Amino acid sequence: MIPAPSPRLTFRTWTENDARLAEALWCHPEVTHFFGGAMTPQQARDRLAIERENENRLGMQYWPIFLRETGEFAGCAGLRQWPTDPALIEAGVHIMRSSWGLRLGEEALRAVLAHGFDALALPTIVAGHGIGHDNSQKLLQRLGFTYTHNIKWGPQAIEVRIYAISAATWRSKTTRSETAQI
Repeated sequence: MIPAPSPRLTFRTWTENDARLAEALWCHPEVTHFFGGAMTPQQARDRLAIERENENRLGMQYWPIFLRETGEFAGCAGLRQWPTDPALIEAGVHIMRSSWGLRLGEEALRAVLAHGFDALALPTIVAGHGIGHDNSQKLLQRLGFTYTHNIKWGPQAIEVRIYAISAATWRSKTTRSETAQI
């Protein structure tokens, strides 16, 4: 199961033929600046293999996303187990540099959260961003996430701000925004 399409995006699972897409995304220094820096092509292929295994094992991954209108690869967004506590599920989004400034990250993350809370019945989802990544902070706050704490993350011990959102908060916020649009 993958997230439902959003107004401008479609989701699918990664395939073994997606190395070129994975490298274009995760080897880009600007895209990866706040989560460890550009990967080598081999590291991107390894990450692709991990995403595919997560899908097979857990039914979730950071799914590749594409513009509905053109089919252009726009990045990935999805869910995964939290590395230090597999009972927690983390949401995230990585957007291709060519798609920055269009609020596609917000649109993709909304679809991922709806999938996590509605289709997968998750009680809580966490997310994080590197210190100084103001756009990610604003995105998480707009979606209803609440700051919980900071951690040191990954082999480079990057300082990351952690947030959480419950299913009840998500549903309450989603209902209010739908009502406001009527």
